[in-house]
Amino acid sequence: MKFNPVYWKELKTSIRSMRTAVILLGYNGILALFGLFAFYITFQYDSRYGGTVNYASILRIYAIITAVEFGLVLFTVPALTAASISGEREKQTLEILLTTKLTPFQIILGKLASSISMMIFLAFSSLPILSIVFTIGGVTIKDFAEFMLLVVITAVFIGSIGVFFSTLFKKTTSATVSTYGVLLVLGLGTLAILWVIRLILEIKIKNFSGDMMIYQTPDAGNWILLLLINPGVTYLSMIEEQIGTGARLTEFFGNFGTVSMDIQKYWFFISVSLQLGVSALLLVCSARLLDPLRDRFFRNKRRKKKKKE
Repeated sequence: MKFNPVYWKELKTSIRSMRTAVILLGYNGILALFGLFAFYITFQYDSRYGGTVNYASILRIYAIITAVEFGLVLFTVPALTAASISGEREKQTLEILLTTKLTPFQIILGKLASSISMMIFLAFSSLPILSIVFTIGGVTIKDFAEFMLLVVITAVFIGSIGVFFSTLFKKTTSATVSTYGVLLVLGLGTLAILWVIRLILEIKIKNFSGDMMIYQTPDAGNWILLLLINPGVTYLSMIEEQIGTGARLTEFFGNFGTVSMDIQKYWFFISVSLQLGVSALLLVCSARLLDPLRDRFFRNKRRKKKKKE
């Protein structure tokens, strides 16, 4: 098989370091602590003080562990990818990399793959911890596969944002701050926009109705579709489909308006498809920004303009 040389080199460098073993231990240690604590609350505590054990609560353990793992993915991937290109520029090795036979797009793909490989490796290493729910039942292999798919797609989505800013900015600090800023906008910013729209609609409804005892639920309309790029809502749609009835998702959307049942039913697949599309667009833009010929073209154009002036 022909591997991307950048990916192969970065993978060998990272996997042989002691840092990888420490991260692996810490990552799975945190998940194990949350899992054991959830087991204690579900069985020991409930049986001791409640007198009964609700075996259906095992699904709560699965939700807690996957939520913690998904949160670690969101906060770890930006730190891993924001230095992918800017780090090479700071070490003054980017020019050497650009003189190879690799195209800018291959370099970008190699850097992205090497950056998120660690996160994907950590996610798959946590399967034994996730599998503790098999001791009781309620979760299937299909659910595990769907969660692993979500982790991979989210890592690619957030990673492509990190690589884009790493290519756009010369400093790793600027790229890291920008990546976390965009992640904050995707997670909390989209919710804030919908809450603001809801408040504006409520004010308009109150002014329109006046003193009449008429209450109308504010509906943000198609603005709710902004949540399709929100990784947190994507996770919520997946977990509701696996261990819930969908009522919580409907209630969540009900805070902002109504969503078509067809869209709500396939929200997870629509969301991950859209995120993959955005990722592909960001990677293409990153490759264009990294293209030395394009950079030389604009540099020469600026020089000619200065000469004319």
